[in-house]
Amino acid sequence: MVRALAVVAAGVVALGAPALSRAYPWPVKPLHRQHVIRGAFDDPRSGRYFHFGVDISVPDGTKIYAVESGTVFRYSDAVAVERPGGREFSYWHVRATVPEHSFVRAGQQIGVVRPGFGHVHFAEFDGRTYVNPLRRGGLTPFRDTIPPVVGPVAVHVRGNRMTATVQAFDIPPLQPPRPWRDAIWTPEIVRWRLLQGGVAVMPWRTAVDFARFLPPAKYHLVYAPGTRQNRPHRRGRYVFWLTHGTSLLNGAYVIQVQAIDTRGNTGSGAAEFDVNADQSLSTMKLASR
Repeated sequence: MVRALAVVAAGVVALGAPALSRAYPWPVKPLHRQHVIRGAFDDPRSGRYFHFGVDISVPDGTKIYAVESGTVFRYSDAVAVERPGGREFSYWHVRATVPEHSFVRAGQQIGVVRPGFGHVHFAEFDGRTYVNPLRRGGLTPFRDTIPPVVGPVAVHVRGNRMTATVQAFDIPPLQPPRPWRDAIWTPEIVRWRLLQGGVAVMPWRTAVDFARFLPPAKYHLVYAPGTRQNRPHRRGRYVFWLTHGTSLLNGAYVIQVQAIDTRGNTGSGAAEFDVNADQSLSTMKLASR
């Protein structure tokens, strides 16, 4: 239930695989049209937390509708609708217009956006963890044909040990209104591999998988220093750890990086670097494409 979200903010969350379920409409009218999202699932927040839903940009006072039927739970800043089995949809920064513990049907109005927020934070809980509402089988319709942006890739080598980070982000398919028009999203997947002489010597490794909500304890294992969240009139900067330390033999390498969104659009980048255990610090070359 949504009452557990205060615990999530404190750093406690149960993890599980996203439930397979039928798609559902948007919580604002037109219900069957794609709307603008200014904040994505697992975006960085406050330098400590992951964003557990998506922020749909709408004017204050906008009517909010249940995407599925269920029982209402009211909170000071949210309304939740729980399905049998514990699946729940929550709508934040919303004033409820339906009674506590009442039953509502899909498409029924349940509240209005509170003054001063300019968006509804929409989240889906599958009974064990929060899942990305933009995944296939979530909010529908949703169309995205823009590949994520990847680069630069940064590699640091000491002796025969490599660490690496990458800047990567996805571009919203519908541009948010001011002052959020430069906002960026997290990709769903960030992965990397190593090549020598054009041949893969280390297969693809997934560094980030945002299909499920991640607990705050993992924040600094996922987001590297230099990361900042979106702010009004200021684009965020998302820097991901690829590896905190990988041992390699001497030689010249290329690290390839891919960022993939929920619709399979893929951006890529690369960096060339040398490993020489006889040197205290090797040089590196940065590139992206």
